[in-house]
Amino acid sequence: MVKNVTVTVVGEQKSSREEEVVEPIELVTRGSLHEKDGMFYLKYDEYYEDLDKPVRNLLKFNADGVDLTKKGEVVAAMSFRPGETRKAFYSTPVGTMNISILTEAYKLVTTETGMGLVIVYIMDYGNECMSFNVLKITVE
Repeated sequence: MVKNVTVTVVGEQKSSREEEVVEPIELVTRGSLHEKDGMFYLKYDEYYEDLDKPVRNLLKFNADGVDLTKKGEVVAAMSFRPGETRKAFYSTPVGTMNISILTEAYKLVTTETGMGLVIVYIMDYGNECMSFNVLKITVE
């Protein structure tokens, strides 16, 4: 069964662990959620200021981790599994990057009104640390 939901995505990114002031980026949008064979599928559109069309996002997740796919003018394939480093692909109209993602922590919480995901990860590009990140996704 597909359920219409409100999706809130809050991302925090900093260039070093010591950086204290971080301006979170927040997205609130409508999406759809369904579950099949113990796996959840969350679909939602993301709008960027410089792009004419929305980017379609698909999160496929369970208690073990998350796979994120973006399609449109921004294309990405990312996988988050605690304690693992995974290769990722990220392409925008201004360029393409092959990056590595080390997932330091991942948590999936279900409540009576929805669910929440928290992902803590490090992004590397060319063996250089690009950023320390926290991604919080709430589905209600």
